[in-house]
Amino acid sequence: MEAVDWTVDELTEACLEALATGCIEGVPLEADPEDLASQLSFPNRLLPGQPDGGDPYGRAFEQRYFARGLHMTRDWGHVTAFYFRDHPHAPWKSNGITIRAYLMDGPPEWSDVAAELQRHGFDLVPTPDEYTVRASAVTAKVATGDSHAAAPPGSLIDVTIPRNVVPLPSPDRRGHLRNAMRALGRAGAGAWPEWLAEREFGADDYVAVFVALTRLNSDQPSRAEEWNALLSWFLNQARETNVFRPEEWTYHWACYGSPSPAELAHACMTTLPMTLDEARSMPESWRDIAPDDARRARMTRALLGLARDAAPGPAAVREINRWRRQKRPWIQ
Repeated sequence: MEAVDWTVDELTEACLEALATGCIEGVPLEADPEDLASQLSFPNRLLPGQPDGGDPYGRAFEQRYFARGLHMTRDWGHVTAFYFRDHPHAPWKSNGITIRAYLMDGPPEWSDVAAELQRHGFDLVPTPDEYTVRASAVTAKVATGDSHAAAPPGSLIDVTIPRNVVPLPSPDRRGHLRNAMRALGRAGAGAWPEWLAEREFGADDYVAVFVALTRLNSDQPSRAEEWNALLSWFLNQARETNVFRPEEWTYHWACYGSPSPAELAHACMTTLPMTLDEARSMPESWRDIAPDDARRARMTRALLGLARDAAPGPAAVREINRWRRQKRPWIQ
């Protein structure tokens, strides 16, 4: 299927699959930039208007670099993938994939997309002009009439598969949580249990704290020791109270903690929420996949990617390679 020739029905189906599973045309976010073009099955040609030689391999995308070569986009018309790297010689990391529905003459109605997702059991978490599918952490932006002139009110603007595989909390715009963490950091470890005991913390609350402390560590590096101690303590509390599934706690520990590469690889491989046989047996159509299975499949892909990029031992490398040899869409 060529992105430039998508019909509204094909685009709607691609958006539904992406929202439910975190895949586009069977290709997950974790695909390596150098493999993405071939895995998306687009023909080897340039986009309309792209000059000859714009891509040395003649692949069907437009590739652009930003921020002195540390950010990159790859564009297939209606699909854009975003990448970043830590320095010019570091490997690229995928930061998100977006389907731009508003580029269609008649973008899908969000109410139709939402109804189809809910009919198959996929819960939606709303914000003013965006919805997140809880099972996949994929977001849909909806036109409100004044936020996006290119699409009529109520239509789907875009679908974004983010790098994170669990929904992120609402932004701490007023800084209330960051201020609370600043006060806790100054108060010392003795005050932390009482502060937490006064609140009913769930999984979303813990994630909000992880994000706030990461932001503080970036904004106030002079207090890094305080932020790291607090973050480690909250991660341990989350594990002890079992507010996360084991695999989700491992994912957060990998994202926000400071495990050694060997520890990380081992933890990821031992907490995979899905076996290879389970993944092989998943249905071809997203409509036949239970939301919880879609959630476990995306987390499995994420943990396999984290293990692969850390320091897997020989046994883990063999197991990762067993998964990578499979061509099923919910595995790759």
